[in-house]
Amino acid sequence: MLRWSKEGGADPAAATAALERLLAALPLELGGGIETWVAPDGRVAAAWASHDPEVVGGVAYAQADADSLGLFSGRPITWASGRADGRSPLDPTHYLGPAAGWAPPLDGRAAAASARAGRLEVWSDPLGAYPLYVVETSGGCWISNNPELLRDIAGSREMDRRALASLAGGGWPLDGDPVWSHVRRLAPGLRSFGTDARLPNPRPALGGGLDPEAAANTLVETVRALADWPGRPSVVPVTGGRDSRVILAAARATGIEFTATTGGDADDEDVLIGAELARWAGVPHTLIEPDPGGDMWTQPRRAAQTLMLTCAGTASLADAAGFPLTSRTGALPLWHTGQGGEIGRAYYPARRGRTRAVRALERAFTGRRPGRRPPLNSRGARLVRSRVEAWADEQLAAGARASDLADLFYLTRRMGTWAGPTHGAVEWVRDSTSALWSARVVPHLLAPARREREAERFHREVLALLAPELLELPLAGGGWRSGSAARRRAERAARLARRAAGEARGRLGRQTGPAAPDAVDSGTDPFSAVRELVAAALANGNHPVFDVVDRTHVARLLATASPDTMRRYYVWRVATVVLADAE
Repeated sequence: MLRWSKEGGADPAAATAALERLLAALPLELGGGIETWVAPDGRVAAAWASHDPEVVGGVAYAQADADSLGLFSGRPITWASGRADGRSPLDPTHYLGPAAGWAPPLDGRAAAASARAGRLEVWSDPLGAYPLYVVETSGGCWISNNPELLRDIAGSREMDRRALASLAGGGWPLDGDPVWSHVRRLAPGLRSFGTDARLPNPRPALGGGLDPEAAANTLVETVRALADWPGRPSVVPVTGGRDSRVILAAARATGIEFTATTGGDADDEDVLIGAELARWAGVPHTLIEPDPGGDMWTQPRRAAQTLMLTCAGTASLADAAGFPLTSRTGALPLWHTGQGGEIGRAYYPARRGRTRAVRALERAFTGRRPGRRPPLNSRGARLVRSRVEAWADEQLAAGARASDLADLFYLTRRMGTWAGPTHGAVEWVRDSTSALWSARVVPHLLAPARREREAERFHREVLALLAPELLELPLAGGGWRSGSAARRRAERAARLARRAAGEARGRLGRQTGPAAPDAVDSGTDPFSAVRELVAAALANGNHPVFDVVDRTHVARLLATASPDTMRRYYVWRVATVVLADAE
């Protein structure tokens, strides 16, 4: 946590106390204790806790001396002359100089800061992959990668109804702001205090034409650098999908040592395909082990409370299957995920005209379908719609076309404000990298025309260069896209059906380790116990989320005998905040 004070007199004492309270509340063993630093002129102060160097290859995340402080978090890499370097950014002295020197070449899911007398410069990935948050105070501000610490500093539990409406309706706050009213997300890129330094934060262009060889080379170079952290094992999560397959091909092309893993039961389609992909790559394949302390199904209240402490409502229990509830031993792995590749496959529906485009994005965000609606009341629905409209108007005013809004929504309002926080929630047991969500790779994903992206041209042509055999191995739910809208709708329906079936099979009775006080009996339907907990909160509580959620509709969702995947998601999203406050 960093403190900037215009007038001087910055003191890390409040940050130290907040860190002590957070570490005591989380099942987290960092081993390094809390360290502090104050600039000679008193305008910058810092307090931080980091992993023990023994579990992260001997790396220290911060370097402080009498006059300066350099620190980083996440997994940064840097670029020079077309080559990526994964070693230099692991040295915190790399960040001691002016940010105009070290910030422009940086890439990866990371944040970094440099402080000297009179100035503080803070950088986070410009695509939003690593969120930073801020609390404004008289004469300065506090900055942290953990919003709960800032809520503690602010001393308020007042909640933001806009964030709550987005969380309950769509699964995450559209602006990336936590549910705490006094805590805001810091804009990605470089933020300078006490200097006039500015860096452009360019947005990747849409279209322009794909160069498959350049795309493949950039992807391989990115994966190679991300994996180049001595002392830490590399893991590639593989499924039956397209994105993880491209990452697998790139990892094999680098020659790095890695293992593959897949979540689910042994007979799940994703697991069977994942094992076949691992055999092709010649690497060990394992199933993702359940957390020894339980999960969101067996420990729903504890999961909600842990998620609130790490993410403050910027991620939801609907996405929490892999979120940890216990610490880990041994070297922390690097997980090279395929997240971000969906933009190369035209994830959101494009529409012509501002009104039609906004309506389509709102429906896609909230999962609204004929006969199915999100659990929002009229106020909550207005708040979500107003955020989508305001965002769209900003894009159009900046020169975007209405038909571009679908891709820009994914670029600025899905990956950066959704995937970033979900990766942050697991940071204490592993670092998740996203080579496809890299400032150098995203322009290649967006290079094909939209129709070419709908037909998955990037994935096909990169695989044709790196691993043509993978074009022939099976994909979950069928083959490569034809590009037709009807085919895409059918594929999406099949994916949701497989996901629901996997939940029903994979969550029954899957508790390991000792039962916690709030453990629930899985029985024949583990979701039933979760519904009971939410129903109790609905009946007895006055949580602020019910200012934006339709109680009657939530009760109807809870009473549904066999809710589909989306209706379960709606319940999990409401549960994220109501269970976190439950005693």
